[in-house]
Amino acid sequence: RLLTETARRYGGELRLTPWRGIVIPGPVPRPEASDALRTLSASGLITAPDSPWTGVGACIGHPGCAKSLSDVRAEAGAAVGPPGRLPVYWSGCERRCGHPHGEWIDVVVTPDGHRISHVRGERRDPPTTVRNDPAALAAAVAEARA
Repeated sequence: RLLTETARRYGGELRLTPWRGIVIPGPVPRPEASDALRTLSASGLITAPDSPWTGVGACIGHPGCAKSLSDVRAEAGAAVGPPGRLPVYWSGCERRCGHPHGEWIDVVVTPDGHRISHVRGERRDPPTTVRNDPAALAAAVAEARA
């Protein structure tokens, strides 16, 4: 609702990008734009390139998917850190639903723990596995993204 109300206030148009972004086109006076961005940011949306959530994505995870081995959205939230050079995508199972293309850090939950690897198109570096240690997982993801 907040997005549609904001779009309505500034020209009535809202565009969804292929990169899961949202654009409200049209002229928005600078003071009003700052207020709108603060409001949208307070609601949990990413509104700045230095947000720790920039470049972080995840599948629906548990409990939304029966195949997921974990609540990857919560795990991504617990491990989020400063924006890295590479995007990171969290998957609750080997299917990796919704993963990006190109180059990214792949975090996949397996029965043995979280497997972290650097993906470059069709190439994948040998993975690192982190077992049941949230702090080690956050550190491994941050190091992989650097």
